[in-house]
Amino acid sequence: YTLCPSNKSRCEEPCFTMYNCFLGYVIMLGNVSLKDGFLDKEKKQGIVSQFRLHENDTGSTRVQVAVLSEGINQMSEHLKINSHDYHSQRALLKLIGRRKRLLAYLNRTEPQEYYSLIAKLGLRK
Repeated sequence: YTLCPSNKSRCEEPCFTMYNCFLGYVIMLGNVSLKDGFLDKEKKQGIVSQFRLHENDTGSTRVQVAVLSEGINQMSEHLKINSHDYHSQRALLKLIGRRKRLLAYLNRTEPQEYYSLIAKLGLRK
């Protein structure tokens, strides 16, 4: 017998029942992760259209920083509600690190673009 995480009772069939209980527990938590995507498609397309340099631009540094900034904002709101969600906390730190590296690259290569972008996004510096 094993303890079921969802209702704290004993499970009769450990393999199948524990898997179902685990899935129910994860769904109940409502975790946000990088793999599931932190932005819905319409919001991401709006950000891309606002920050792109030309019609087919979807992956320039500007666009990546803007999308990451929106994801960081959403993840921060999630963590205000769920303060003990340590997996999302780690994902947030990874997003911040990635944005920091992209901003450093942009500052090295195109300083004017860097300053206009951080002003547009409202980032400190």
